[in-house]
Amino acid sequence: MKKFIMVISILVLAFFVIQARYPVIECSEGTVKPIFSPYNSEEIFDLIRNAKSEIKLEVYEFSSKSLAEALVEARQRGVDVKVILEPSVYQNNAIFNYLVNSGVDASWASKKFHNTHSKFAVFDDYMVLVGSMNWSENAVKNNREASVIIYSAGISSEFEKIFDMDFAG
Repeated sequence: MKKFIMVISILVLAFFVIQARYPVIECSEGTVKPIFSPYNSEEIFDLIRNAKSEIKLEVYEFSSKSLAEALVEARQRGVDVKVILEPSVYQNNAIFNYLVNSGVDASWASKKFHNTHSKFAVFDDYMVLVGSMNWSENAVKNNREASVIIYSAGISSEFEKIFDMDFAG
């Protein structure tokens, strides 16, 4: 019984710590659009193609040449593109070098975390793509992946804060 009470106490405490650390944001100000690959992967390319000012991407695995090329094209039309990749994933090396050599501001994720397993991108300060999808050809063309696009400046700002902290190291 004492163990049960201790476990419940820890869970309640953890709940309040988590609630205090990250704000709960009402989504009444925006909309959420679910996307699933392989069927809706074109939505991701549209987000990149339609970006006007900035793209901030933090992703665990990035091996899709077509998505990398889309980011480089965005950079070439004046979009500020920043990317954070997980250094322990071997497949990221070629894309990292391609992005950097093409003028994209890319950096390796901080080693202060065991892994940076994030999979999100912020577009133009008001759209967030977040979900299970790595940026690999398999994820785009073959895997069942589930993500959402959130159209909300408030929620985007929370993701941007994390991205900016992670990008700074």
